[in-house]
Amino acid sequence: MTQLIERDYLISHLTKLQRHDKGKAMTVLPFSTKKTSPIKGQFNKVLGDYVRNVCELKLEEKQFKQTELYTSTQENPLSEQIAKTIEFDEDQEDDKYDFIRFLDQYLFNQEEIKPIHPFLFNYMQVKKKNKNENELSKYAHFIRDILALKNNEVKEIFSSKETDDILTELIISNLDALTEAKPLNVEYEPLLSPITKLYQEDLVFLSKYKDYFLTSFPLLTHFYVFMYVCQITLKFEQFIDADFDSLHPIYFALEWESITQRRKAADELEGFKFIKEKSKNLFPHIHAISQISHNSLNKTSGDRVKFIPYSTLYQKISIQGEEFEQRFLLELKLWIKDYLKWANKELEDNSTDLPTAFKVLFQSVKKGTNSEVAERYGKNIEALGANQFLKGRGSIGQVLNIKHDFLLLLTAVSVKDKRIPLNDLFIEFEKRGIAFDRYSKKEIITLLDNLNILDKKSDSGDAQYVKAIL
Repeated sequence: MTQLIERDYLISHLTKLQRHDKGKAMTVLPFSTKKTSPIKGQFNKVLGDYVRNVCELKLEEKQFKQTELYTSTQENPLSEQIAKTIEFDEDQEDDKYDFIRFLDQYLFNQEEIKPIHPFLFNYMQVKKKNKNENELSKYAHFIRDILALKNNEVKEIFSSKETDDILTELIISNLDALTEAKPLNVEYEPLLSPITKLYQEDLVFLSKYKDYFLTSFPLLTHFYVFMYVCQITLKFEQFIDADFDSLHPIYFALEWESITQRRKAADELEGFKFIKEKSKNLFPHIHAISQISHNSLNKTSGDRVKFIPYSTLYQKISIQGEEFEQRFLLELKLWIKDYLKWANKELEDNSTDLPTAFKVLFQSVKKGTNSEVAERYGKNIEALGANQFLKGRGSIGQVLNIKHDFLLLLTAVSVKDKRIPLNDLFIEFEKRGIAFDRYSKKEIITLLDNLNILDKKSDSGDAQYVKAIL
């Protein structure tokens, strides 16, 4: 009889490697188990690789080094190259020199090119001199897979060379270090379609406003990636009750407001404390789910299998009928025994149904995982949100944080180009995974009022509208 769970493959694979491995299952997160996460404070360095992945382009290293785009200690060769395309009077050599100096300041920021146009994000580079910087490429691949895969509108934003001024056209027309690249394989399983859909809608909307887009694109992308990993952490903890078609709002606090232990953002169940506490479960959850994803219902072409979370798999099994569900339960219990033997651990399995057996498997993998490895893996969430979406609040600890500029960005993409009722604004926030308690809401209303973004028809909350920002 065919095995419903590929137990023979799994035990052979784990025995061969002598460590946890996802096997044929798709990857979920780009996290590492190193003591220091490479993403902390470095998110914007990922953007160049990410955009090139979307546009299916690559930087030609030889051409890149030849133009020395990223060294501007003196006149930049690229600035000189652009200046050569312009005719200056022979007796106006100072004009040419001033123009080159202007381009250096306009187009470069110390060691990096300034993205004065969406196309120029393709020229942002991570200099891969060490392993940490190579790790950042994994994040770029991850972001492409979960947020922008196969969306031509997003691709067009960064591949278009259309400009609205002569100077930018002059600069872009003199950049020739990009060539077509072979499309990357899909490495990471996209699990949260609401985040993908909202990100793409928000990004395309922002692209209509070029100047604002250039500053907001990095922040918007950073937010959706951070929210994605927070939501994944929450969903795995819900086992078969997880709904991957909607986001679970988490409470944030505004950076400029003072908070107490009693505030929602500081709550152990509704704020970041819960995510931080459960982050150490990410590693065992991912490996437990990867194991049960090797099953007879998971028909995938090639040598990879889809990563199927507990709730999705349970639904697939239930559709097959009670007899099939019982067979799967028996096989899962056998696999739990096999795994515990491989891990040289003991755990009593009294499960009599699949939902309970899923939890026993998770506990088994957690017991078989080095606690320090699991903790370091989970700490990547804090590294990803550091300095932007997390803030230390003294004895309260870290809380989810909203800065002034991000609140305005969030409002802009929530309202878009039509005014909406004030109450609907907070609904739009929650669609994106952000919840505010009544104290924060009051602060937000005051801010919007001071900025003349609120359109008041009366003192009633329902009669207040939020105007489009852009």
